[in-house]
Amino acid sequence: MAEVAAFICTQPAQFRRKLPSTETSPRGNEVEVHDDAEPILVWAFYVNDDFVTVEGHAGRVKVDATCYPPTALGTKVGDRIELPGKGWFKVEGVSDYDAHPNFTPGIVDVKLRRVKG
Repeated sequence: MAEVAAFICTQPAQFRRKLPSTETSPRGNEVEVHDDAEPILVWAFYVNDDFVTVEGHAGRVKVDATCYPPTALGTKVGDRIELPGKGWFKVEGVSDYDAHPNFTPGIVDVKLRRVKG
């Protein structure tokens, strides 16, 4: 039986879920559509303020921030998260550790890229 950890989410943030879209741009690219922003609570987050180089590191991906929302939120790649005072970020990757047979933290590790514009 998995042990349930007590990661209490207390840090405020905003969340916009990516919606299915049939719209395309004049260049034929999919136009991303998101739901209205809703307030959420996350366990923690941090922003990489320094420039991170990935040269010479095979398979390494540059991310601008990491956030830990609750698993129940159902965060997916393409969703958007606004971190207080840091702006909006696009979800680039989600690691769900609840699948571990002996440990269920109840939060996911979300890798974010800054949204510009």
